[in-house]
Amino acid sequence: MGFAKELKTGNFSLYGQLVGLLAGVLMIVLGGVTIVSHVVYSILAIVFGVLCLLIELPFFLRLCPTGPSFDKAVRALRNHWLRTLVYVIFAVVMWASLASGLTLLVIAAVAITLAAACYLVAAIRNQAQVTTSLLGGTGAAGHTVYDTRTVQTV
Repeated sequence: MGFAKELKTGNFSLYGQLVGLLAGVLMIVLGGVTIVSHVVYSILAIVFGVLCLLIELPFFLRLCPTGPSFDKAVRALRNHWLRTLVYVIFAVVMWASLASGLTLLVIAAVAITLAAACYLVAAIRNQAQVTTSLLGGTGAAGHTVYDTRTVQTV
């Protein structure tokens, strides 16, 4: 299934992944741009952006020197409800940055709020967790579970 067809599936888990990736990149970039004027919120945005990328692209865990407990915590976020909760927390902090004045971080706040909303809809609809084939994932067509002994389609 191609990327364009994946977008037409109506799987909000897929939309959440794409918007979450976009939000992560935006938080890193906008956090860097605003670091001089809003140090605390900019650093939080960069940290949240990196966490979003680790959550949405688990293969990054292999590239980063993290501990087993951190890896386990990130893997636990495969649950839509937990991802929604984490993204809502990130969104609340980004929206709180408005207390120090209107900044570019509001764009990151909107993006992470949209990601949380997508995962909330996916959780309510009880949709399967899928990853886009654009980034090497299973895509919305089917889920392939890779085991060291066998490969099976679920």
